[in-house]
Amino acid sequence: MDEPNVLLVVLDSVRARNVGLYGYHRDTTPFLTEYADRATVYRQARSPGIHSVASHASLWTGAAVEEHRATRHEDRLRPGTTVWESLADEGYSTALFTTNPVVAHSSNLSEPFDDEFTDDFVDNSEKLFPDAHSPADVVKHEGVSGNLKRSLRDDRPVRSLLNGAHHFAEKKRGRLSDSVTSAELVEEFLEWRGCSDEPWAACINLMDAHFPYEPAEEYDRWGGDRLAAIHADLEKPPANEFIGGRPWWQLEAFEHLYDGAIRELDEYLERIVTGLERRGEHDDTLVVVTSDHGEGFGEGSPLTGRTRLVDHSWGIHEAVTHVPLVVKYPGQSDRSVVEDAATLTRFRDTVDAAVDRVAPHDSFVPDGPVLSSTYRLRKEDALIFEGSDERATDYYGPWRAAYETADDAVYKYARRGDDSLVVRIPNAQESSSRRAEGARKVESAFDGVDPRDLTESDANEVSSGVEDRLTELGYLR
Repeated sequence: MDEPNVLLVVLDSVRARNVGLYGYHRDTTPFLTEYADRATVYRQARSPGIHSVASHASLWTGAAVEEHRATRHEDRLRPGTTVWESLADEGYSTALFTTNPVVAHSSNLSEPFDDEFTDDFVDNSEKLFPDAHSPADVVKHEGVSGNLKRSLRDDRPVRSLLNGAHHFAEKKRGRLSDSVTSAELVEEFLEWRGCSDEPWAACINLMDAHFPYEPAEEYDRWGGDRLAAIHADLEKPPANEFIGGRPWWQLEAFEHLYDGAIRELDEYLERIVTGLERRGEHDDTLVVVTSDHGEGFGEGSPLTGRTRLVDHSWGIHEAVTHVPLVVKYPGQSDRSVVEDAATLTRFRDTVDAAVDRVAPHDSFVPDGPVLSSTYRLRKEDALIFEGSDERATDYYGPWRAAYETADDAVYKYARRGDDSLVVRIPNAQESSSRRAEGARKVESAFDGVDPRDLTESDANEVSSGVEDRLTELGYLR
């Protein structure tokens, strides 16, 4: 019997609570709901981290965030540590399809693949005066104020200031070239599938639900022009805007646009599955549909009582950790539902088992507790608070959570500093928390997690073009 194919579809930034399949009041995912009738639905899946680098590194390696320690945009995994390289060694053709700049450009998460389909960026590094400082000289993103300080300290401050003005003017004009849409990525994937008869493994990461929330008109069923205009008025990444004083109701209202973006993603998922069915490849393919993390729209953190979520910048709230997970195992045609706590770190084990033709229909459920954690917000990122160290401390990591299944629900034990909490979560739409001592459970769960030799000491060098795109997406401040 031939080896099964492997397809990982990451619906970037989609949280479980806004997915129709998970009881959401809007029909955001009609195709995924239908598809689940012949697949396995994990109702209590958690992402190991809350941002792209950490979560994708866990998917790639099978390690928890605090094992692989890839937490910065520019972090690098060691060669030979990913499931994609293992599959290549088994004779698989591998490919990545994404416009996520963190996955494709700032880190080295794209390097394990034979083929890569993504955006290209113009490196905005040309200077007016080569002998003076320019923002493009600094790999770490420092923003306007940071580069102003460097310019004033430069030996040629006037020329340096002019270099800075030139750089930010070019950036404002938009230097992204050869922009690729999700529809084009799907077509690229289906065309790639026609190029070889070897077993294949691919990851498709689609960014439509990531900030900025801009669904195509035919899918914008709950937003509208007025809300889109408020959204377009953002001058900075969302965390800066809302922590800095923009009315919170505007962020909450953006969820209407977000829902339209999820509806659009559902259409692309249908095109992918239909294309595989037409090629006769779907039945013997391991198809994993999930998300790398969720998204926050101003929800308050019950853990601290002081923190509010903005996109996926910090926290361990269910809005950012509870993700959809639908798996169609090779040969599966009947519906299965798993209510136990599950983790995306089991993707690698699931692939290995599927290749060996022994994959059970609950392979994402670990033997022990499910772990989620993040070190964001880091102290060096506190510029978002415009100098207010007192407010910033309420957002600093690490944030940690351990999940266990008991009494027909999942129990979450969360901790951040001296704050701890226990949350009962029967499903993606309901939860109840209490101020109980959850710290001991968290400590016990993480005590056995030690760093593994999975990352390199040298970081990726991030070009100015990629930095500009990261800023537009709200990753940089």
